[in-house]
Amino acid sequence: MRGAPFGAGVAALLLLSPLTACRTEPPPPSYLRVDGPAPRLAEVPDSRALLVVFWATWCPPCRTETPQLVSLAEAPPDALRVVVFSHDTDTRAVETFLEGPPSAALHLRLDEGHQVARAFGVDTLPQSILVVDGRLVARFPGPREWDSRAMRRLLEKLIREHPPRASTPSR
Repeated sequence: MRGAPFGAGVAALLLLSPLTACRTEPPPPSYLRVDGPAPRLAEVPDSRALLVVFWATWCPPCRTETPQLVSLAEAPPDALRVVVFSHDTDTRAVETFLEGPPSAALHLRLDEGHQVARAFGVDTLPQSILVVDGRLVARFPGPREWDSRAMRRLLEKLIREHPPRASTPSR
């Protein structure tokens, strides 16, 4: 009788193992939820959601994620635009690294003096922040597979979780 509960437990584990081992999709990418007003950004695309990316050509992880970031920027989920703030001091360094002018979809700007990075509390590169309707929503420290299915679904989910604000009629 003593062995029966153990045997039942092993059988239960064997039955559950295939269920957990057959997961076909990776877990969603890690991120930090944040909430609060986003710093104002001048001359950024008019969009409900912005992925604000802090990046540099001299940063190895930034260089690694660049192709995926460009893919996401050129074919973003609905309502999302990408804005990249480079810590490079010269656009020539960016153009040399990208082998030409940056894709217009990146909306790339130089962050002279790292003023925008400081306003967003960024102290390491790469780092990205999702802003929806002027509110900070999520922080993504480190490089990402931006064009992966899991990342796209996560971005879409985070944008959907923050429905558009109802506009108030003007008087």
